[in-house]
Amino acid sequence: MDKIKNSFSGVIIGILLIIGGTIMLWWNEGETVKNLHSVEEMSKTAIQVKSDEIDPKNDGKLIATSGKFEVVDEKISDDKFNIEKKTSKLTRTVECYAWVETEHTDDDTTTYSYEKKWVVAGEVPDSDAFHEGGHVNPKSWGTIPSDDKVASEVKVGAFKLSTSQIAGIPANARFNIDGVEAIEGYTNSENYMTTSKDINAPEVGDTRISWYFNDWTEASVLAKQNGDSFIDWTSKEGRTINRVENGVMDLDALLNKIKGEDKATKWIFRLIGALLIIFGYMALINPITTLTSFVPILGGIVGGVLGLIAFLIGLVHSLVVIVISWFAFRPILAIIILAVIVALVFMIVTLIKKNKKPATVEAN
Repeated sequence: MDKIKNSFSGVIIGILLIIGGTIMLWWNEGETVKNLHSVEEMSKTAIQVKSDEIDPKNDGKLIATSGKFEVVDEKISDDKFNIEKKTSKLTRTVECYAWVETEHTDDDTTTYSYEKKWVVAGEVPDSDAFHEGGHVNPKSWGTIPSDDKVASEVKVGAFKLSTSQIAGIPANARFNIDGVEAIEGYTNSENYMTTSKDINAPEVGDTRISWYFNDWTEASVLAKQNGDSFIDWTSKEGRTINRVENGVMDLDALLNKIKGEDKATKWIFRLIGALLIIFGYMALINPITTLTSFVPILGGIVGGVLGLIAFLIGLVHSLVVIVISWFAFRPILAIIILAVIVALVFMIVTLIKKNKKPATVEAN
């Protein structure tokens, strides 16, 4: 009976999934059009400039530039651990060795497994919420948090990066702490500062700390020129652009990178939206498959057929939403596609009629 009740309660979840997936697909197509228009606007208005000198005439314009990436006369320090580096960003990453719970669902049976692993500080699970006892995480993990430190002045050629640009630059390289003396309560082991007696055999409650820094030597910027620095550029569609990329990239390369990211995002959201709708329809037909599952052979056949039908309905629903959204956001493209479809159907019907031969009766 519980199995049947759960399947019927899942109908509500199915309806919510269908609604959510439909909204996501509609929103995604609208964002796709906005992004296309914004990139088109960028390609028409942005200019490529050299970074070795600043031209005041370009103030307020969207510019693309690249050059030497330089931290100006400064070293960043993590005073707690005597770590120092001349870089645009230095990140301290604190991890804790803790119990982690994982849920497993098979049919209508739910089980839980537990394993010990390193977890970023601040994301350690509360063991009081675990479904099974015997796996206890400490309530306190010390007072040293993860932290980011950034340089106050960073340049790309003659241009100064803004505070927000510097903050957004990644700490992409691991800092080697060999030879750095550990503070009290920690040991320097395998490029970590750790409280573990043996970092290869940690115990729940142990902490390990590592550092990362930015090692760029050249960078490229796509943003609005603001004096000798940069600020956000906003398109007519309301999209904000202010990018700093590793290495030398010209305007075309920067725009192509943005186009590639937009395309990937578009298809990711299309896939997620379609899956939500498909799973929603599967949840709707779940009561029927549950009822028929009590008849072994019939249940398997009916379940498979209904699952396929739910998949096809969900797929068609997704495609219809996308096409209808095109009429709202891309009417010209939608009309062209519709005309092509109608033409293809007409050609297929015409070919079928031409190749259809009248039946003949042979005389005996």
